[in-house]
Amino acid sequence: MKWGLSMAVPEASGPRRDLFGDIAVAKCLLTWSQVRDILKKQVQYREKGIVIRFGELSVEMGYLTAPQSTEILAEQRTKRKPYEVKQPQISTDLQEWEDSSDHPYILGRYHLQKRLGGVMGIVFKGIDTQNGRPVAIKVLPKGLAQDASFVERFKREVRATGALSHPNIISVWDSGVINGVFYLAMEYVEGETLIRRMHREGIQPEKTALAIGLGVARGLEHAHAQGILHRDVKPENIMISSAGQVKLADLGLALFLHDTLRITSVGIAVGTPHYISPEQARALRNTDHRSDLYSLGATLFHVVSGRLPYEGENGGEVMKRHVFEPTPNPQDVNPAVSNNTAGMIIKLMAKDPEQRYQTASEVAAVLEYLLSITP
Repeated sequence: MKWGLSMAVPEASGPRRDLFGDIAVAKCLLTWSQVRDILKKQVQYREKGIVIRFGELSVEMGYLTAPQSTEILAEQRTKRKPYEVKQPQISTDLQEWEDSSDHPYILGRYHLQKRLGGVMGIVFKGIDTQNGRPVAIKVLPKGLAQDASFVERFKREVRATGALSHPNIISVWDSGVINGVFYLAMEYVEGETLIRRMHREGIQPEKTALAIGLGVARGLEHAHAQGILHRDVKPENIMISSAGQVKLADLGLALFLHDTLRITSVGIAVGTPHYISPEQARALRNTDHRSDLYSLGATLFHVVSGRLPYEGENGGEVMKRHVFEPTPNPQDVNPAVSNNTAGMIIKLMAKDPEQRYQTASEVAAVLEYLLSITP
């Protein structure tokens, strides 16, 4: 594929030039080099049967925040000509299917009604026709179903979620393969992710943050007791129901600690760079449950300060900072954070796992105490 010299965007033979990218560059939120990276990644996903919008991918790759993407999308709608507006299409191909409650995509007993999100595994809201119950259906795109490593990872998630039953973890009710589509039917939670709440409300009150942390710690306590390491604790994977119940979601990167065969190769880091533990970033073989505790600490840092623990131009730079830079103090960003809460977060994020809290049970006990003394 050739790239133009002046605008650094694809020629007509490649993926179409994206209006979203043009606006982002004009607003100095993206560089042309970053636009090129996003378009290349878009092509790679498309080749695997995954259709993901430019704006979603810009957030997924860490180039934009969700609020910045929303702002650009709003401007994009005003600039796009009427004949350029993409009309909703209904298709029997799951990857091309789009939101339509009038003509739901049918997957066995489940009627899929709208896409909720996801990239490696796409999550839809649906209805179980056997009992009329709303469900969240996670499917592995057919393009990825041809890749043995992705199939193995999906099966591992099925196995991990099936081994867990806890009020602070999303419940799984069914799984299988229908017409070549691997699926996982889960509890549908009426509510929002923690990251959505943060985008809407900003910094969370300290007591709210502690309560959220306690729910996650209880969920991790159960998972770790079953020998399961989550490996991707972050605000996007924490659901908060309309009743305030905290639920840990997405075990797509889950690891069984006692497995002798691991699907992740040595030397390949997995996880989300902004919340990843130093040992996970270094892809160490002896990474254990304390890695999840670090990620919980990084998440709480973000929740109480409104800032990520470490920033960087790309994921690799962010991971290096997790490994080599001193542990940040949330009070440096938000002086209103109490000494007790700041100290708890700093200990969770200790570089050396031996210097952290050693179990999720210990973390939960500390959080319960902090909740009892926080006004």
